[in-house]
Amino acid sequence: MSKFELIRPSWPSPESVRAISTTRSGGFSAAPFDSLNLADHVGDVTSAVQRNRELLVDQFVAGSKSQWLQQIHSNHVARVESSTEPLEADALVTSSKGIVLNILTADCLPLLLCAKDGSEIAAVHCGWRGLASGIIANTLATMVSAPDQLLAWMGPAIGSCHFEVGAEVREAFAGSLSAESLEQCFQSAADAKFMANLVGIARAQLCELGVRKVSGGDYCTYCDADRYYSYRRDGQCGRMVTAICIT
Repeated sequence: MSKFELIRPSWPSPESVRAISTTRSGGFSAAPFDSLNLADHVGDVTSAVQRNRELLVDQFVAGSKSQWLQQIHSNHVARVESSTEPLEADALVTSSKGIVLNILTADCLPLLLCAKDGSEIAAVHCGWRGLASGIIANTLATMVSAPDQLLAWMGPAIGSCHFEVGAEVREAFAGSLSAESLEQCFQSAADAKFMANLVGIARAQLCELGVRKVSGGDYCTYCDADRYYSYRRDGQCGRMVTAICIT
């Protein structure tokens, strides 16, 4: 077991909201999932994943319950007021205390949202397909809080330095990003490819939807193999969790 390491978001959230993002360090999984893999669908030993998830629970208040998702790269949002079995969706919203909203990633962008007064939170799995089909807009539509009363934080994701995509991915955003944002978020590369900026796309969408207080987006999963899993870099690998809870 390596040293347990977490990222604690630097954002002006109220004291009642607790959030973390894990790294790959400090768990019980063996290679290629070493060591803090929190996903139960990638081929890891079930007992190791369970022990890793117990470490995660310890970071929140006593008695808190974890809500997991079966993430499908969709624009589906689930609102929960009590924890249930894993739901098929790519975003979670709650106003209830003690429910930990968990998002699994290994290159996709994890996005956290909270009301400035701490009354409501959300966790969003932002792959390019979800972003293109409106996962952020749907999450905001599910929330009671007005967009200008929300804070946002973006966790570790693959950077534009390594996220090469085809022209069809850029075209998928042609209707949801301004021409200026589209140009900024997709830089031309060789062989008619583009280097896509997930953080930039999410930031542009949040701004256009009225969310002005946006933090994070500073970590590239592909670049730092010691700290992060990256599906594009490694293929078979574990998953990090980005989680949020009203305490």
